[in-house]
Amino acid sequence: MEANGHSAHEPAGSAPPSRRMQLLDAAIRVIAAHGLRGLTHRAVQQEAGLPHGSVTYYFKTRDQLVFGVIDRITELERAQAGQVADELLRAMAVQPFRPDYPRIAELTHAWWSSSRDRQVARYELQLAGTREPRIDAAMRKAAAEFRKLTELVALATGSPNAADDGEVLLTYIDGLMFHFLVETPENPEFLETGIRLAIESLRSVPRTG
Repeated sequence: MEANGHSAHEPAGSAPPSRRMQLLDAAIRVIAAHGLRGLTHRAVQQEAGLPHGSVTYYFKTRDQLVFGVIDRITELERAQAGQVADELLRAMAVQPFRPDYPRIAELTHAWWSSSRDRQVARYELQLAGTREPRIDAAMRKAAAEFRKLTELVALATGSPNAADDGEVLLTYIDGLMFHFLVETPENPEFLETGIRLAIESLRSVPRTG
Protein backbone atom coordinates (compact mmCIF):
# COMPACT_ATOMS: atom_id res chain seq x y z
CA MET A 1 0.00 0.00 0.00
CA GLU A 2 1.05 3.54 -0.52
CA ALA A 3 1.58 6.04 2.25
CA ASN A 4 -1.18 8.26 3.53
CA GLY A 5 -1.66 11.71 2.07
CA HIS A 6 -3.95 13.25 -0.47
CA SER A 7 -1.16 13.70 -2.97
CA ALA A 8 -0.87 9.93 -3.27
CA HIS A 9 -4.58 9.60 -3.91
CA GLU A 10 -5.45 12.43 -6.26
CA PRO A 11 -4.16 12.78 -9.83
CA ALA A 12 -2.89 16.11 -11.06
CA GLY A 13 -5.71 18.33 -12.28
CA SER A 14 -8.34 16.29 -10.47
CA ALA A 15 -11.99 17.36 -10.29
CA PRO A 16 -13.46 19.09 -7.19
CA PRO A 17 -12.91 17.25 -3.87
CA SER A 18 -16.65 16.79 -3.37
CA ARG A 19 -16.64 13.92 -5.85
CA ARG A 20 -13.71 12.31 -4.06
CA MET A 21 -15.51 12.59 -0.73
CA GLN A 22 -18.64 11.15 -2.30
CA LEU A 23 -16.66 8.11 -3.39
CA LEU A 24 -15.00 7.65 -0.01
CA ASP A 25 -18.34 7.86 1.78
CA ALA A 26 -19.68 5.23 -0.61
CA ALA A 27 -16.62 3.08 0.12
CA ILE A 28 -17.36 3.30 3.84
CA ARG A 29 -20.89 2.03 3.21
CA VAL A 30 -19.55 -0.82 1.09
CA ILE A 31 -17.15 -1.92 3.83
CA ALA A 32 -19.91 -1.71 6.45
CA ALA A 33 -22.24 -3.83 4.33
CA HIS A 34 -19.84 -6.33 2.79
CA GLY A 35 -16.60 -6.20 4.75
CA LEU A 36 -13.21 -5.17 3.48
CA ARG A 37 -13.20 -8.05 0.99
CA GLY A 38 -16.18 -6.49 -0.70
CA LEU A 39 -14.33 -3.23 -1.30
CA THR A 40 -13.74 -3.00 -5.04
CA HIS A 41 -13.71 -0.12 -7.49
CA ARG A 42 -16.85 -1.47 -9.10
CA ALA A 43 -18.72 -1.86 -5.80
CA VAL A 44 -17.90 1.70 -4.75
CA GLN A 45 -18.87 3.02 -8.17
CA GLN A 46 -22.23 1.29 -8.01
CA GLU A 47 -22.86 2.41 -4.43
CA ALA A 48 -22.08 6.02 -5.36
CA GLY A 49 -24.18 5.82 -8.53
CA LEU A 50 -21.36 7.23 -10.63
CA PRO A 51 -20.13 6.40 -14.15
CA HIS A 52 -17.59 3.72 -14.95
CA GLY A 53 -14.03 4.85 -14.25
CA SER A 54 -15.00 7.38 -11.56
CA VAL A 55 -13.22 5.51 -8.75
CA THR A 56 -10.11 4.77 -10.79
CA TYR A 57 -9.76 8.47 -11.59
CA TYR A 58 -9.16 9.23 -7.92
CA PHE A 59 -7.79 5.92 -6.66
CA LYS A 60 -5.61 4.07 -9.14
CA THR A 61 -5.26 1.05 -6.87
CA ARG A 62 -7.35 -0.63 -4.19
CA ASP A 63 -4.62 0.21 -1.68
CA GLN A 64 -5.05 3.92 -2.35
CA LEU A 65 -8.78 3.48 -1.84
CA VAL A 66 -8.29 1.74 1.52
CA PHE A 67 -5.98 4.47 2.80
CA GLY A 68 -8.36 7.11 1.48
CA VAL A 69 -11.14 5.53 3.53
CA ILE A 70 -8.97 5.60 6.66
CA ASP A 71 -8.24 9.28 6.09
CA ARG A 72 -11.93 10.02 5.54
CA ILE A 73 -13.05 8.14 8.65
CA THR A 74 -10.44 10.00 10.70
CA GLU A 75 -11.57 13.35 9.31
CA LEU A 76 -15.23 12.73 10.11
CA GLU A 77 -14.55 11.23 13.54
CA ARG A 78 -12.26 14.12 14.45
CA ALA A 79 -15.09 16.58 13.92
CA GLN A 80 -17.72 14.70 15.93
CA ALA A 81 -15.45 13.38 18.68
CA GLY A 82 -13.96 16.83 19.06
CA GLN A 83 -17.40 18.32 19.65
CA VAL A 84 -18.15 15.83 22.43
CA ALA A 85 -14.72 16.26 24.02
CA ASP A 86 -15.00 20.04 23.90
CA GLU A 87 -18.39 19.96 25.59
CA LEU A 88 -17.06 17.62 28.27
CA LEU A 89 -13.91 19.65 28.92
CA ARG A 90 -15.87 22.90 29.20
CA ALA A 91 -18.24 21.30 31.70
CA MET A 92 -15.38 19.84 33.72
CA ALA A 93 -13.61 23.19 33.94
CA VAL A 94 -16.40 24.60 36.09
CA GLN A 95 -16.16 24.28 39.86
CA PRO A 96 -17.65 22.44 41.57
CA PHE A 97 -16.98 19.49 39.25
CA ARG A 98 -20.37 18.85 37.70
CA PRO A 99 -20.34 17.73 34.04
CA ASP A 100 -23.66 17.83 32.20
CA TYR A 101 -23.82 14.10 31.59
CA PRO A 102 -27.25 14.13 29.89
CA ARG A 103 -26.00 16.71 27.37
CA ILE A 104 -22.78 14.78 26.72
CA ALA A 105 -24.74 11.55 26.33
CA GLU A 106 -27.08 13.30 23.88
CA LEU A 107 -24.15 14.44 21.74
CA THR A 108 -22.58 10.98 21.87
CA HIS A 109 -25.87 9.31 20.91
CA ALA A 110 -26.25 11.66 17.93
CA TRP A 111 -22.66 10.98 16.88
CA TRP A 112 -22.87 7.20 17.06
CA SER A 113 -26.40 6.95 15.64
CA SER A 114 -25.52 9.05 12.60
CA SER A 115 -22.27 7.22 11.91
CA ARG A 116 -23.11 3.54 12.28
CA ASP A 117 -21.68 2.54 8.88
CA ARG A 118 -18.51 4.49 9.65
CA GLN A 119 -18.04 2.78 13.00
CA VAL A 120 -18.62 -0.68 11.52
CA ALA A 121 -16.12 0.10 8.76
CA ARG A 122 -13.61 1.28 11.36
CA TYR A 123 -13.87 -1.98 13.27
CA GLU A 124 -13.51 -3.89 10.02
CA LEU A 125 -10.29 -2.00 9.26
CA GLN A 126 -8.97 -2.54 12.77
CA LEU A 127 -9.49 -6.28 12.40
CA ALA A 128 -7.80 -6.19 9.01
CA GLY A 129 -4.89 -4.47 10.71
CA THR A 130 -4.25 -7.58 12.80
CA ARG A 131 -3.26 -9.29 9.54
CA GLU A 132 -1.93 -6.37 7.49
CA PRO A 133 0.83 -4.29 9.15
CA ARG A 134 0.34 -1.30 6.87
CA ILE A 135 -3.34 -1.00 7.69
CA ASP A 136 -2.48 -1.46 11.36
CA ALA A 137 0.05 1.38 11.21
CA ALA A 138 -2.45 3.71 9.54
CA MET A 139 -5.20 2.88 12.04
CA ARG A 140 -2.85 3.37 15.00
CA LYS A 141 -1.84 6.76 13.65
CA ALA A 142 -5.50 7.72 13.37
CA ALA A 143 -6.26 6.46 16.89
CA ALA A 144 -3.46 8.60 18.33
CA GLU A 145 -5.55 11.71 17.67
CA PHE A 146 -8.39 10.43 19.81
CA ARG A 147 -6.04 9.24 22.51
CA LYS A 148 -4.93 12.86 22.90
CA LEU A 149 -8.53 13.87 23.51
CA THR A 150 -9.03 11.27 26.24
CA GLU A 151 -5.73 12.31 27.82
CA LEU A 152 -7.07 15.86 28.08
CA VAL A 153 -10.23 14.55 29.74
CA ALA A 154 -8.11 12.49 32.16
CA LEU A 155 -6.09 15.58 33.02
CA ALA A 156 -9.29 17.49 33.71
CA THR A 157 -10.29 14.86 36.29
CA GLY A 158 -7.02 15.45 38.13
CA SER A 159 -5.19 12.40 36.82
CA PRO A 160 -1.43 12.43 37.53
CA ASN A 161 -0.92 9.89 34.74
CA ALA A 162 -3.03 11.16 31.86
CA ALA A 163 -1.42 8.87 29.29
CA ASP A 164 -2.41 5.66 31.09
CA ASP A 165 -5.77 6.91 32.30
CA GLY A 166 -6.53 8.32 28.86
CA GLU A 167 -5.80 4.92 27.34
CA VAL A 168 -8.15 3.25 29.83
CA LEU A 169 -10.85 5.83 29.09
CA LEU A 170 -10.45 5.37 25.33
CA THR A 171 -10.79 1.60 25.72
CA TYR A 172 -13.87 2.00 27.89
CA ILE A 173 -15.54 4.34 25.40
CA ASP A 174 -14.67 2.03 22.53
CA GLY A 175 -16.36 -0.81 24.41
CA LEU A 176 -19.44 1.33 24.96
CA MET A 177 -19.50 2.13 21.26
CA PHE A 178 -19.20 -1.52 20.23
CA HIS A 179 -22.04 -2.49 22.57
CA PHE A 180 -24.13 0.41 21.27
CA LEU A 181 -23.64 -0.70 17.66
CA VAL A 182 -24.18 -4.41 18.23
CA GLU A 183 -26.88 -4.47 20.90
CA THR A 184 -28.68 -1.16 20.23
CA PRO A 185 -29.66 -0.68 23.90
CA GLU A 186 -33.29 0.29 24.43
CA ASN A 187 -32.56 2.13 27.66
CA PRO A 188 -32.03 5.79 26.72
CA GLU A 189 -29.92 6.29 29.84
CA PHE A 190 -27.39 3.68 28.73
CA LEU A 191 -24.87 6.19 27.40
CA GLU A 192 -25.36 8.66 30.21
CA THR A 193 -24.71 5.96 32.79
CA GLY A 194 -21.68 4.65 30.91
CA ILE A 195 -20.10 8.07 30.44
CA ARG A 196 -20.76 9.02 34.05
CA LEU A 197 -19.15 5.82 35.32
CA ALA A 198 -16.14 6.31 33.04
CA ILE A 199 -15.45 9.87 34.22
CA GLU A 200 -16.26 9.34 37.87
CA SER A 201 -14.13 6.20 38.01
CA LEU A 202 -11.09 8.23 37.01
CA ARG A 203 -11.76 10.67 39.82
CA SER A 204 -12.24 7.92 42.40
CA VAL A 205 -8.99 6.05 41.72
CA PRO A 206 -6.62 6.56 44.66
CA ARG A 207 -3.62 8.68 43.65
CA THR A 208 -0.19 7.90 45.05
CA GLY A 209 3.27 9.39 44.60
